[in-house]
Amino acid sequence: MGGLAEGRRRLDTLYDHLSNPYVLLVLTVGPALTLFVFINILPIAWAIYAGFFEIPLFSPEWTWTGLGNYVEVFEESTFWVALYRSIVFAGGSVVLQLVAGTAVALLINEHFTFKSAVRAIVLVPYTIPTAVLAFLTLWMLNSQYGIVNQLLVQTGLIEAYTPWFASEGLAMLVLILVNSWKFSIFVTLMVLAKLQSIPDDLYEAADVIGATAYQKFRDITLPNLKGVIFIVLLLRGVWMFNKFDIIWILTKGGPGNSTETAAIFAYKTAMIDNQLGQGAAISVVLFVILAVVAIIYFIVLKPSEEVRVE
Repeated sequence: MGGLAEGRRRLDTLYDHLSNPYVLLVLTVGPALTLFVFINILPIAWAIYAGFFEIPLFSPEWTWTGLGNYVEVFEESTFWVALYRSIVFAGGSVVLQLVAGTAVALLINEHFTFKSAVRAIVLVPYTIPTAVLAFLTLWMLNSQYGIVNQLLVQTGLIEAYTPWFASEGLAMLVLILVNSWKFSIFVTLMVLAKLQSIPDDLYEAADVIGATAYQKFRDITLPNLKGVIFIVLLLRGVWMFNKFDIIWILTKGGPGNSTETAAIFAYKTAMIDNQLGQGAAISVVLFVILAVVAIIYFIVLKPSEEVRVE
């Protein structure tokens, strides 16, 4: 009996320790916070620190340059051109994703036959890995045997096979279209979730007074979607501005430099030109630009005021 009492006493002591709020905080929040620090905070801190050095890719010797890398970034005209291309790519992608994603959400929110099947189908692009989608796109848009060229020629929409990624005038447009086809479903999911939270009573009352479909969309649907749209604009804008993988696989910034966005420029500077320090400085500058834009966004648009929990 003495051993049983001792075991119970130890269990009670352990329970008391685990019931301590500080212990619970460490056990629950600690692992997630540690992971966050290693994945997010440390890489950012390393990039800021590395930006003050000249770091050859194949040498352990770091040379202190102070603000030299940052000054060089701002004096480099190629950086500003790449930044402009990032804005074009992000802006075009966000607008197209917002329009297409909202339209699809409005469509599949209606009641019709095979609604579940249609919902499953529209999710397919989002489940395809970006690398797989990019390589499929390269094959489909091939200038010699691509199925897209073949179909367009056979239907008479174009006269000859078009080198989509070899044309400076078309490459960026095709990138935006392919990228938006994959990621529009993110907007669809966000908007659809909000649509399903709008009370049906509002639409029923609108029907009673004889409101048209456009009036119901303008006066009921759109005001309720404003908060989601504001959040989507910020999230998609940041993600598209930093987009790297699909651009690199499809064009590597070409033809020429016509699709070299800021993310591609930073990668080429660090890994191809062997200037890790300057590449880190470019990344830090982009991080600061996005942080400033996000702060201005929250101050001006105030998305938190549009999101209400009922």
